[in-house]
Amino acid sequence: MSKNKNKREKKGYLEFFIVILISALFGGVGAVILEIYDKDVKSIGNLLEDVIGQGAFWLICFLSVVGSLVNIYMVWAVRKRCRTWDGEDDEAAEEIERYNSRCQGVIACCTTIVMVLSGVNIVYIFHRTENMRNIGIMCILFVSYSLWSAFAQNILVEFSKKMNPEKKGNALSLHFTRDWDNSCDEQEKARMYRAAYVVYRKSNGLYSGIFIFLLMLSVVVDIGVLPFLMLGIIWTYQNVLYICNYNKKCK
Repeated sequence: MSKNKNKREKKGYLEFFIVILISALFGGVGAVILEIYDKDVKSIGNLLEDVIGQGAFWLICFLSVVGSLVNIYMVWAVRKRCRTWDGEDDEAAEEIERYNSRCQGVIACCTTIVMVLSGVNIVYIFHRTENMRNIGIMCILFVSYSLWSAFAQNILVEFSKKMNPEKKGNALSLHFTRDWDNSCDEQEKARMYRAAYVVYRKSNGLYSGIFIFLLMLSVVVDIGVLPFLMLGIIWTYQNVLYICNYNKKCK
């Protein structure tokens, strides 16, 4: 038993050093390649900036219109399923809840994408084209879509509350997450905690990749300190928040 444990520990140390070595080699080789092809990288970067900056406006228009139609369909689909539920079939209720949860996830993801694209579009317009007409249209679309998404999500939450009368919370309230979590049973809380831990672990890997990419990019392009500062704030905040909440749950 102890031999197997020692083997696993040695394997863990070996894997750790291999990851560090690969990261160092990847970062070093990547930085050298970027330095060699300095001009090409800059020209590609400028091209991508123009494509993304100009495309952001049209993507916002597309996602706002299509996303609004998708919201209408998802609300209609969940309402139809809730009306056909007989109030006793537990398997059907779980299936409806899973579908409802997926719909809310789609709304949250699309809203986040539109929000990020709006930021990209604002930066591109103010510092590249100064096309104020587009920024006015973009703001109207962004605000309209965000409001409709919030109300659509609230409708989906109300459907879930009708199927589960013990659930509490108003989706439009700032305290919705707290009230909703408090009304969940232990099984639901355990499921949420497991999902949150998976997100925590995967996010650390993502942040490491972003950090290495920024290091390589900084060799060629003067990106300043702000990207590193923002990454550090987000990364540190997540780790501190996880540690504090973990210790709180242990009491």
